[in-house]
Amino acid sequence: MAAVAISALVATAPAGAKPAETRPGTVVRVSPATGLSVVAGSASAEVLRYRMTSVRGTVVEATGLVLLPPGAPPAGGWPFVVYNHVTTGAADLCDPSQVTPDNEAAELMTRGDDIATRLLDAGVAVLRPDYEGIGVPGPHPYLIGRSLATAVVDMVRAARRLEPRLGRDWVVAGHSEGGVGALWTAAADQPLPRGTRLHGAVAFTPVTQTALELELLRQLPATGPVVGGLSALGALILWGAATTDPRMRALLRTGGLSPEAVALLPHLEQRCLPGLSADDSWAGIAPADIPGDGPAGDELLERLLVVMRANDPAAVVVRPGLSVRIDAGILDGVAPLPFTEQLVQGYRDQGVDVTYERWLGGHPEVVRDGWAAGPAVDWILERLAEQ
Repeated sequence: MAAVAISALVATAPAGAKPAETRPGTVVRVSPATGLSVVAGSASAEVLRYRMTSVRGTVVEATGLVLLPPGAPPAGGWPFVVYNHVTTGAADLCDPSQVTPDNEAAELMTRGDDIATRLLDAGVAVLRPDYEGIGVPGPHPYLIGRSLATAVVDMVRAARRLEPRLGRDWVVAGHSEGGVGALWTAAADQPLPRGTRLHGAVAFTPVTQTALELELLRQLPATGPVVGGLSALGALILWGAATTDPRMRALLRTGGLSPEAVALLPHLEQRCLPGLSADDSWAGIAPADIPGDGPAGDELLERLLVVMRANDPAAVVVRPGLSVRIDAGILDGVAPLPFTEQLVQGYRDQGVDVTYERWLGGHPEVVRDGWAAGPAVDWILERLAEQ
């Protein structure tokens, strides 16, 4: 069925237009999902390979998971949620759409399953993009808001071309890095797929004020169990920011980083976050020892901070009339509660209708059953019921 659907999608483009097979939002191929990617509650689970616009403006391929609920769709098609995953890494093997039990990041890749199952049980389809550069060749623009949002909207376009039973009504959601993607998808100037209606955005523990965190992190002279994980995240942030800035890409290998850090750059395309957080990888370097000495190290940091401020969800001007929900962990060490509360207040100052809930837990727990999963899904269903 998928092959027939894809062949039907390939058509001759009008004169002067991009060929249909090269446009963002077109389908490349579809394959059955296997193993842990087949989420409980799904009647159909497929890995979709599609085209999207990259952070550099070129058309690249990306992947994601399409989960359909059981039964017949309602009139007008199934409503759907695009769920953006937590940080898994930047390497190709860190793609949640093809997670296997032996993957070092399997727990991270399946962390949104409680929410997905609740949605499927309620008759809502779920799309789960892997993001630009994960599962496919090319670097991953980690925490780059426009890239994350484009992965969302181009997957929606492709999935609706592939699966005509998907309706027009949807909500975007995500955890941590995925929360950043959800909020950037909600931006007033983010083009949305034609013929769809976005009803809301949900961000679980969205990462904000990253520039300030990096400035504080840079001063730590030693590593350890907690700090080592932050060094790994800092490396991913550097790698992602460099996708937007050619000068940064050059500085990574010409004095912007210490020799020890340069030697570990290949790990970013070989390991997922748990592997990067190991003592033989980025966790073995104190944050203060990552930048290079002298002007090149200073310039790299300055450019990094500019990129991260521009991509912070606090910089998002939310689409008028769109409702937003933010769920925070009181004990969160990755997205500290005071930073999240400043983000919420900033949106409210814009006049955004923000539902804000705090949960007694850390970064991993918030999206699970017993914490925000149930109430957040109830909120999503209420938004989808709006006319």
